[in-house]
Amino acid sequence: MAEGSCSSSKGRHSLHRVKSFELERLEVDAEFCGVRLLAEGWYARVYSAYHHTSDTRLALKCIHKETTKKKDFFREIHYNYYLSPHPNIINSFDVAFDTATSYVFAQELAPEGDMAAFVKKGGLGEIKAKRVSEQIAFALEFMHSKDLVHRDVRLENILVFDKDMTRVKLGDFGLTQRAGNLVKKINVRVPWMPPEICRAVYNEGYEVETSQDAWQLGVLIFVLLTGSFPWYSADITDRHYNAWVAWIKRKTTKVPQRFKCFSARLLRLLRRLLEPKPEKRAEVQEVYKYVSDIWLLKGSDPQDIAAFDESSSEIFINASKMPYENTGGGEHLMDLLKTFGVKTTVDEGETTQRVCEWLLAADTSTSHRGM
Repeated sequence: MAEGSCSSSKGRHSLHRVKSFELERLEVDAEFCGVRLLAEGWYARVYSAYHHTSDTRLALKCIHKETTKKKDFFREIHYNYYLSPHPNIINSFDVAFDTATSYVFAQELAPEGDMAAFVKKGGLGEIKAKRVSEQIAFALEFMHSKDLVHRDVRLENILVFDKDMTRVKLGDFGLTQRAGNLVKKINVRVPWMPPEICRAVYNEGYEVETSQDAWQLGVLIFVLLTGSFPWYSADITDRHYNAWVAWIKRKTTKVPQRFKCFSARLLRLLRRLLEPKPEKRAEVQEVYKYVSDIWLLKGSDPQDIAAFDESSSEIFINASKMPYENTGGGEHLMDLLKTFGVKTTVDEGETTQRVCEWLLAADTSTSHRGM
């Protein structure tokens, strides 16, 4: 038993020993053909491409050198590669190189893209939402068993392999850190963040904990079922979050308006995951206890809660590619709201065009990291 424990400890230590190595200089056009842009974010672009040598179509993640430290690139590919054996984590190949402007590594290609393309007003429906939630909980449980915290669980980082959602995978490990590490609050996506991070001051250090992933999983479940966020920010300035906290603390028996379409069992699960105090928050595997229960009340319509309320700071899934919080006092948020106007639904092609235009404009004025 002692020998096995020692071996396990040694294996875990090696998992967290991120190695650097010399990157081969390649040009994408010379090695690949049929290169097509799939996604673009703050610090990287993802392309699909056909690799001549291996006769394989795969995804290339190209991370901008001017906004990313090489050690951060090595950390991402290291953790992604060692987590790849899990069935619900995107497979990363042992291939990395650089170009004049980017660090690049190869991943398996998700034929249906990411989850953001599927979640519309009214959500995915209960059956599909349960499938996704269970698979992502499974991936996070595996990461947590390795003392790793994903820190960026959201629609864009869930890759879809079939439209029935029977096979989805967690991707993008650019923010992944070992539990217990101290990180600075620099770039956060506000609607996904737990209250302890929302309260932190910009550039202030906080400790990475698995409970932060559990919170994001709770938000994900809400988003999958409704197509909207439960609140814009887990902060006392947000009336929807305040209503949730009042109910959690039993200051009222009135279920918050946005949660009224949920069954008692789902509400119990969300109370456990969206617990304001991180030390009381449930672990991600709590989801398994509830997947056989009914989640949506019969006759309820999740679309009812997704009506746009211009008087509050609400962001809905059509604007889910929002930027990170920064020291700009909300300028990026206001730019994004202006970009999307006050519509709750827009044509998918129009949305894509607007997002791309906004990203290109923002790219010249920011060096923030994040997909």
